[in-house]
Amino acid sequence: MLDFHKELEDFRGEKSLILGNGFGIAYDAAAGTHSFRWDSLAELCNFDADSPLLLLLEQCYYDFELAHQKINNAINVSEHYDEGRQFSGVMSSEVQVLRSELISAITNSHPPSLGRRCTVEEKKFIAARVSRCRKFLKEFKRVFSLNYDLLLYWVRCYDNDFLGKDCFKSNGDLLAFVEDENANFFFPHGALFINRRGVDAEKSRSSTEIPILARVKQNIREGRFPMCVSEGTGEQKLAAIRDNNYLNFAYQKIEQSRGVIFTFGASFMEGKDDHIIEAMIKSPAKKIVVGEFEPTEADRLRLLHSFQSISEKIGRRKEIVVANTSRTEIW
Repeated sequence: MLDFHKELEDFRGEKSLILGNGFGIAYDAAAGTHSFRWDSLAELCNFDADSPLLLLLEQCYYDFELAHQKINNAINVSEHYDEGRQFSGVMSSEVQVLRSELISAITNSHPPSLGRRCTVEEKKFIAARVSRCRKFLKEFKRVFSLNYDLLLYWVRCYDNDFLGKDCFKSNGDLLAFVEDENANFFFPHGALFINRRGVDAEKSRSSTEIPILARVKQNIREGRFPMCVSEGTGEQKLAAIRDNNYLNFAYQKIEQSRGVIFTFGASFMEGKDDHIIEAMIKSPAKKIVVGEFEPTEADRLRLLHSFQSISEKIGRRKEIVVANTSRTEIW
């Protein structure tokens, strides 16, 4: 089995990185936490199995913002027909449940240190982890995260020492999306700190007084939901990406990647990220190194089959290898 760390060291040209949930799991392993072992925020919510709200979320592919919008639309329409306002009252209660469950899920999906001031010992430990991670990230010209959590944001902005650039510029009290060809951090599936702004996007500000975790919770309480392209097939995710200028811009940067594309901690299971595979294969990159933690031969064959199937579908050939990430200490 090829070694991810050696593949990274041996190649001297332009490198891009696509991060999956394994990025957070690796942090858990280094920090002794259990915060990032989840695939969907809905997993962390306390909905009953037969809850109409859960069914609505399923229909919206677990897009909390879309579900919130649909409930508000139902309230607006019902006010013209619901004389006793019983239905609109129920719907208003569901809005509050949706908000509170999402806030609870976000709280449970991040270490407490992301949302409060740390002790001196905690700060020393975290600073060492962040420093190591930044050293790893600097190996790459572009970094793409498929995750919705706050971990990469936190690493980039730690202690107000900003690493790299994204596509968000100050516009009054907002950080608005502006196309930037020099940006090197992208979130093609959105994230908890990115909000929809029509067909564009805006990013949440954080500060010492209001850390990013607290800011995201505040946004949700005020009805501003994060933009996250969550469940569904690769085709459904791609359609959602194409509908937003920021997401589409981020996705196109994968298609423009050169040299070697490395993936770390992305499972590419059940066709949910076929659109990401397709973007990599369409790119001018000469090779794709798919990083997997301690892969078995069955894992290697599954991943190669997923990539080769897309390659045959679109008529593009690319060198694709699977490499073991167990020796790659990024935290």
